[in-house]
Amino acid sequence: MPVKPSRIQAFFEYILDNLFDILTIALAGYVVARHQIRPFTAEDVAELATWILAVLGLIAVSGIWERNRRLGRVERLARESRDLIARQLNRTVLAGDFFIPDPRLPSDVFATADHICLAGMTLRRTLRDHMEILRQRLRAGANVRVIILDPNEEAVMDEATRRSHGATTPNDWRARIYTVQTDIRIIGEVLDSASRGELEVGYLPYIPSFGFKMIDPNETHAYCQIEIYQHRSVAANPTFDLRRADDGDWFTFFQQQYEILWQSCRQVSYPLSEAEGASG
Repeated sequence: MPVKPSRIQAFFEYILDNLFDILTIALAGYVVARHQIRPFTAEDVAELATWILAVLGLIAVSGIWERNRRLGRVERLARESRDLIARQLNRTVLAGDFFIPDPRLPSDVFATADHICLAGMTLRRTLRDHMEILRQRLRAGANVRVIILDPNEEAVMDEATRRSHGATTPNDWRARIYTVQTDIRIIGEVLDSASRGELEVGYLPYIPSFGFKMIDPNETHAYCQIEIYQHRSVAANPTFDLRRADDGDWFTFFQQQYEILWQSCRQVSYPLSEAEGASG
């Protein structure tokens, strides 16, 4: 995926592209200013001719410089296009083209969603970042399903600890999930007996292989972002996205994987009953 150049890079590219034009303008400006301060006389004809020849030389060099840089740019783009076409013909996909460099979802991804399916080990950042838009979608009647680890399963907390980087304990993971449960309750506060929206939480009794952020999975515009979990690493998880319109078979595969996770869960619906609220 192409990286947008920084302002400093763009500035230096501009200077290089127009280097001799800038020098020509500077030299011509100097000659004009010099004439205004101390006008050229008949005795200065040789000097003036030298300056004029220098300006003309810079103009000629500027044309050659610009043409070479343009040709180099065209050649580079042609080479990149050739490599891309070759990879497509050979069905070769580079990991750098496949994985998303910045996997954070913008809030407007959820803006018109009627069904939102999320799954992860804790989803702490996802729920915190998109709390308000999730509340808005619930008010509008959307169905939101959230899958996180079950803090009541001691074996799951132990496994999460073994996979973690650094000194963590099962109680650390349990505390994170309790924080997420608070966020879920805040999101679910918008629901009452008259609400059309539905918030469901599934507590998973095992570690998932990957996380999901899936939008309207049964619609033609369905979108899914999939995050592959690592082992003992603080690096960003490899993440890729799928669209039903582009990759229908694979989208269906991962949609089924989400349903397998969901069916494995202890499920809770919001608003909570008094018994569920008391048990946490």
